[in-house]
Amino acid sequence: MPTRSADAEPSRGHKKRARTRNQLIDAGVQVLARKGESLTISDVVAEAQVSNGTFYNYFADREELIDALAEHSLLSLATRAAIQTTDKDPARRFAFATLRVLQCATEDPTWGRAVLRLSGNRRSFPREMHRYMREDLATGFDQGRFEVGPDEITLDLITGLILMSIRRIVRGDARPDYAERVVTRALTTLGVPKDEATILAANAAADYAGCAEPSE
Repeated sequence: MPTRSADAEPSRGHKKRARTRNQLIDAGVQVLARKGESLTISDVVAEAQVSNGTFYNYFADREELIDALAEHSLLSLATRAAIQTTDKDPARRFAFATLRVLQCATEDPTWGRAVLRLSGNRRSFPREMHRYMREDLATGFDQGRFEVGPDEITLDLITGLILMSIRRIVRGDARPDYAERVVTRALTTLGVPKDEATILAANAAADYAGCAEPSE
């Protein structure tokens, strides 16, 4: 009897499970954006139009769902952006990842509001958020591209800039070029000369192709 290779296509069951889990996470994002961490399992299953039993097939409890929402939100997005950016220059990678986060908040304000809810109410979220930029900051500092490394002050400055920028975007107060200008300011904060920072931000904006997760 032939065996299923490790590289074989996922079965229908696996695909269905992935779809249902994503359905619950998407519902969680919607509820989180409206209610913050006061969301309940009942809220989420009603939004997803599934049963309580279905919820518990994927998450042990509400806290596990919150963990999944945090991972799904800013951390996973920025990590995907960093992976997709093959350029070896840490300044270029930083520019691309940061611009993608801000543009996604522009395209999907519900997602942006969910990020803000998590950042304000979950103590672990800022620490998780730091993970996506720590490596590029360290590499950039070691290579002389940045004047500062991933110390706590730098991480707090950049994290704060990104979160406050998302807040302005979801309020509808941002100009069309706002994300590009934020990236420029972040790069200059790290020590990149302004003229070069402006070019890096413009290139990141030109390379941006939307915030949808790439298909498998």
